[in-house]
Amino acid sequence: MTALSQAELLRKSADATTAPGPSGDDPHRAGERRHVLQIAYACHPEQSMETRIGWRRALAAATRHEVTVLHGGPEHSELLAEATEKHGLSDRLRFVAVEPGPLGGLLNQSATTFYLSYRLWHRTALQTAKRLHAERAFDLVHQTTFCGFREPGHGWKLGAPFVWGPIGGTQAYPLAYLGQMGPRCAWIELCRNAINWWQLRLGRRVRRAAREAEVVVAATQQAARDIRPLRGADMPVQLETALDTPILEPKPPRSASEPFKILWAGRLRSWKTLPLLLKALPLLPADVDWRLRVLGVGSSERAWRRVAERLGVADRIEWLGWPEYRETLPHYREADAFAFTSMRDTSGTGLLEALAAGTPIVGVDHQGAADIMTTQCATPVPVGRPQDTIRGFATAITRLARDPDEWRRLSEGARARAESYRWDDQTSLLLDWYDQAWRRASSSAAAAQRASTAPNQDKLASITSSPHPSVG
Repeated sequence: MTALSQAELLRKSADATTAPGPSGDDPHRAGERRHVLQIAYACHPEQSMETRIGWRRALAAATRHEVTVLHGGPEHSELLAEATEKHGLSDRLRFVAVEPGPLGGLLNQSATTFYLSYRLWHRTALQTAKRLHAERAFDLVHQTTFCGFREPGHGWKLGAPFVWGPIGGTQAYPLAYLGQMGPRCAWIELCRNAINWWQLRLGRRVRRAAREAEVVVAATQQAARDIRPLRGADMPVQLETALDTPILEPKPPRSASEPFKILWAGRLRSWKTLPLLLKALPLLPADVDWRLRVLGVGSSERAWRRVAERLGVADRIEWLGWPEYRETLPHYREADAFAFTSMRDTSGTGLLEALAAGTPIVGVDHQGAADIMTTQCATPVPVGRPQDTIRGFATAITRLARDPDEWRRLSEGARARAESYRWDDQTSLLLDWYDQAWRRASSSAAAAQRASTAPNQDKLASITSSPHPSVG
């Protein structure tokens, strides 16, 4: 555990007993205000899921603590300052941009070299954090983004209690589904699986950060199982993202005269495996009149359009691209079902948007999606063999299209399930992680202090109890 130095923690504890806070009690007890550093490479109120995570965690921490956020994207500094002012938090929340540097900026231009750029950014962020820490010590450090476990950063080296997470990205691509993509993409997934295996078992930086952190939060049950050996203990599990939008009113009944509207949303990249859904559509019976909207952009679009043409379903599919985030939300409300096909995702923001809109989910039953979906809001589709998954999508869509009572039950269940994923409800969880980290660091430092003083006390006791103590 890299906590505050023993001397510093004990000094703070001593100060707390002699210098009462506003309430006359220990100013470092649970619930009191502290000086927090958050490391959030991605931080923006609207841009993407990852940037919204960084922004929302900063807002949550600032409800109680004084927070400094180190972020990438220096071009967003003015926007973040304005948003902070709008929320009335400018007295306790500030953002410090960390420049990537010439080499980091160059490496950031390619997806292939992005993680090298990201690692360099963390080195620069550590130097910035050390400078700020020297000016005024931080009571706690929290790395919030990116969610992926692969890059733990260096925040734990500051000597303050360290919180990491929620983290995910540990899930492997199921080997049986490699045939759903081209050879190049299949090779990339095999390499990623191997890198995950190596980093989770042999990666020194990941293991060190996981062990030094006072609190590690897993984003999914799958991530918790994968990370547990690094910690040797259980950890809290909390989805890394949450709802930015309100939960909508109940949907009106479906009209039997209208086509059954299916929505698919996400990056058009190979691991999202949209072809699993495309191959299910020709299996739908003739009485199920359907339409599919595809919301997203990416390198697989051309290949997937060809798949749709080959299957004879292209004329019922609308490719919408990817508008601004707020403009995507009405599509969830208009859909009769949301289809989720990804073979590797920590979670999926689209799943939460569907729940909030009261739209039943038909989704693959694994990884983070399995944590979100229940039989009250979704029809889970098995992940074993691709042909079983394809038939599972066809069966689930057919049932929803034919059975209005089942559709209504899942629609109402979706809105109820969405209540579990409000950002506002996660604030107390984050504050609890901070209190827990402080208590653990303080306890460890006190135990170490007792251990270091015990030999001297034993020696003193033996001298004073001797019948003939030596003199001179």
